[in-house]
Amino acid sequence: MPEAKSARSHNPRRRGQTLTEFALVVPVLFLLIMGVLDGALLMFSVGTARYAAAEGSRLAAQLGNVSTTDTQVLTAIRNTVSGTQLFTVGEIDIYKLNQDGQGNLTQDPSKVNRYKIDGTPMGPIPWPASGRDVGNGTSDFIGITVNYTYNWKAGFFSPLGPVRTTAVSYVRLEPQSY
Repeated sequence: MPEAKSARSHNPRRRGQTLTEFALVVPVLFLLIMGVLDGALLMFSVGTARYAAAEGSRLAAQLGNVSTTDTQVLTAIRNTVSGTQLFTVGEIDIYKLNQDGQGNLTQDPSKVNRYKIDGTPMGPIPWPASGRDVGNGTSDFIGITVNYTYNWKAGFFSPLGPVRTTAVSYVRLEPQSY
């Protein structure tokens, strides 16, 4: 009696097709996995920078016009971002915000203090902490901007160049007198 052939014959053509399909799918799958990983690291960097800016503005609001406010804000931001090697902070701006009649806030271009992450001023300090209004009902609004750069970790996206972006937070200074 002739032997029946099984459905799973060991056809060399079939193995070659499987190997070819595998060779075509694996690079695409690898690219997707690396893209998801790099995207996740970028989003973690965005969250960390936003948290650092929010912590800086919260601390600035609390300290008000204490002479060491900017130094303490920069230290808080530096401590928040120093735990990660994912991005580099190029500049931190501490500035006054003006409020119009509709309640919109706009940056006062003449009152912007620019610092490096180590606390070194990047020019004059036109808005010293001692000059900030912390009166009841008249308190200034303060803004903090963290300018940072994310470099892609997977080489696939390196041709796009680094991502340069900002994290912004602003708040009203807490009144020191009532």
